[in-house]
Amino acid sequence: MIRKRKLRAVFILIFCLLIFSLSLSFGQQASPSVKNKETQVQKTPEKVVPSPKNIKESTAIYVFIAWIWVSIFILIYIIRLKIKEVDRLYGLKFFSIKKK
Repeated sequence: MIRKRKLRAVFILIFCLLIFSLSLSFGQQASPSVKNKETQVQKTPEKVVPSPKNIKESTAIYVFIAWIWVSIFILIYIIRLKIKEVDRLYGLKFFSIKKK
């Protein structure tokens, strides 16, 4: 049993190292040795200002953010109710091994 666990751990370690080494070897980009004059000239990028185009998009953004926050608060409320119920069952020793 212990030997199987050690064998599994070694296999997973070797697999992770193999994936890591492959990602390093394939992830490298060759740097260009000779640059063209066209690529050396740097163009000044256009300044992009991120903003909604009209009032409809602006309202949609605010509605989306409000929806996200409301859903977060509802999920927190449900989790609190679940925790209270589990605490209540624990206090009653509902899942205890000793049953009367």
